[in-house]
Amino acid sequence: MSRRQPKLRPARVDLCGRMLGHYRLLEPLGSGGMGTVYLAEQRMGGHRVAVKVMHPELARDEALRARFSAEARTVNLIGHPNIVRIFEIDESREGLNYFVMEYLEGTPLSRLPRPMEPNLLAWLLVQACDALEAVHRSGVVHRDLKPDNLLMVERPGEAPVLKVLDFGVAHARHEPPPPQANLSGQVLGTPAYMAPEQWVGRQVDGRADIYSLAATGYLLATGQLPYPRCQLAELVLAPRPPPPPIAPHELAPAVPEALSRALLRALARDPDSRFASAAEFKQALLAAVRTAPRPAPRAPQRPSGRMPIPTFPARPEPNDPTPPPTWTARVHLGGGAHQVVVHCSELHHDGLFMCCAEPLPALATRLEFTLQMGGEEVECVGEVVRQVDPLQARARRHAPGVGLRFLHPSPRLRELLARLGPPRLAPPQELRSQCS
Repeated sequence: MSRRQPKLRPARVDLCGRMLGHYRLLEPLGSGGMGTVYLAEQRMGGHRVAVKVMHPELARDEALRARFSAEARTVNLIGHPNIVRIFEIDESREGLNYFVMEYLEGTPLSRLPRPMEPNLLAWLLVQACDALEAVHRSGVVHRDLKPDNLLMVERPGEAPVLKVLDFGVAHARHEPPPPQANLSGQVLGTPAYMAPEQWVGRQVDGRADIYSLAATGYLLATGQLPYPRCQLAELVLAPRPPPPPIAPHELAPAVPEALSRALLRALARDPDSRFASAAEFKQALLAAVRTAPRPAPRAPQRPSGRMPIPTFPARPEPNDPTPPPTWTARVHLGGGAHQVVVHCSELHHDGLFMCCAEPLPALATRLEFTLQMGGEEVECVGEVVRQVDPLQARARRHAPGVGLRFLHPSPRLRELLARLGPPRLAPPQELRSQCS
């Protein structure tokens, strides 16, 4: 489709409580362009699985039904431990097309705080490269790698495991490229992570997936995408390429320079300048960071008293081209005797949004906190200027929490904030008017 066309959303049908084959659908886990994924339970034995059901209105299109079932066949063909497993493909008596896959309790990379610790980032990217190498050897290109389609699964005492999800727009390299107008008006791919050659509809190979994985790695390493939205068209269409992205280690000093160079090479505009294969990208990542990450840390203890309670930022829409960056902060409570770790978003020159559950800190409350930013910790003081309660959060598809205005930011904080680019939020005076 033309990138300027409005996105048409299929009407969603709630199937919770319905039986599909041997499985009862319990609750929706997420929804994308082709279908909705439900947590389901097997009627005999109670085994939990995930069931992806094609949107009924799309099932009227034979080509879309073929693409939906092709996703399951593609995954079964590859069969790799870092790719979600699919057990069953079927159609109900009512004409609902679905497939059954393993249920994974994990966190999409889009929901992890950023910037990410480099060892953990490299560990996850290496596993993604292993999966991609198997995908590409099978003659398939994923074409929609992004943080929301990569899941980190943590098990006690083990290093995190990465799983690649959603092969809904994958295709075999020997097939002609699919038309850009498809999926009821939805783009095949996510613009912020698509390789330049994919943007213009050229035939793509595995190097396009390497670009997408590197764009994801850049976002996780630095907290921002390699190219702002306004530069994407220039990246693709301009006769002269735009300046290369800022090196990740310049934005986040904790990133090793070797890791920074590997990401930039994988983000080259020309496919011939990238790594020739996912295996080659993997070797560069291993050479850059040689230490495996530790098992998952313990959850922070919840101190007593009236305080912000940790919560994740709102999950973006499945096809949101730019998942919002997140940061973490340790809020000091009771004169510093207690601390609670919270997720933050919408960081800009004047303040940020702190995600927390009720009871929300009152307006004009002064909070002291340590913000993890750019690979270092910065002491901050902020004043609450906006509240978003759970009811408002649901209506706005946002996280509950409070907006803070920085009070007397230190020179180092101002220096780090200056690297963020133009402000992403309304200025504090507009925030205050929203609260009045």
